[in-house]
Amino acid sequence: MRNVIQRGLALLWLVSLTACGDDSVSLNITGVDYAGQGIRYYYVVDPTDDKNRGGGESIGPYSAGGIMCCYSVPKKWHEGLSVDVVVSYPLEGDTTDERSASLAKREAEGKLNETIHVEIPKYETPAKGTLWVQFLPDKQANVVVSNLSPDHKDFPGEVKGWPVPSDQYRRKLIDQKIGMAEGRLELSRENLLRFKKDPDVMAQEQWKMLKEIRSHRIDGFSGPDDPKFRTFLQEDLRGSVDLYKDEIEDLKRARP
Repeated sequence: MRNVIQRGLALLWLVSLTACGDDSVSLNITGVDYAGQGIRYYYVVDPTDDKNRGGGESIGPYSAGGIMCCYSVPKKWHEGLSVDVVVSYPLEGDTTDERSASLAKREAEGKLNETIHVEIPKYETPAKGTLWVQFLPDKQANVVVSNLSPDHKDFPGEVKGWPVPSDQYRRKLIDQKIGMAEGRLELSRENLLRFKKDPDVMAQEQWKMLKEIRSHRIDGFSGPDDPKFRTFLQEDLRGSVDLYKDEIEDLKRARP
């Protein structure tokens, strides 16, 4: 998860700041989702200058986005600085039809985007680094101007560290993996049963498939009728069944 969250941060220190007039600095923009619902897309806009805007990326639940360009702030902080965070939250529903209905409803209601007006807290002079946009529960947000990342001990924001996935979200991810593993297990069992019922057809099919995509696995066999190949195939199918059974048990043990 840490690798996902820090996607693109290695490049952060290589991106130079661009001067934007004598009294302002152009900052990188990075969003971080602490709420766990994910972000369809977002961007930031200066309430006093519509041309001063940047962003547009989606963010996964409990993850950080990449580095985007750009948002200008005064080199020296002063009271009253603020930014509008325009965000589109994920569509409701689990199926394509449900999400399409959710999108149509938002369009009809004119609620594709929501705007969060955020005060920019005091930052060092001269301004440098990144405009961190931290998405919080209850559709709230913080912004922080800093050249440090949230996990740094001196990060100036109120919310420190990277997001920690909830047990509910972790269960959801593991349940998805269990579902996929169960599908592979069922397929392996079906293939093993087919081999027992009709080894000739199964051997022909598997030989053709392996020859096309994994030819190294049939090195040393003369063909689909080779008794050694059939023994290998049966053991391989049984091994797949055992492998997926073990994977499912491991995932269940890891489930919060």
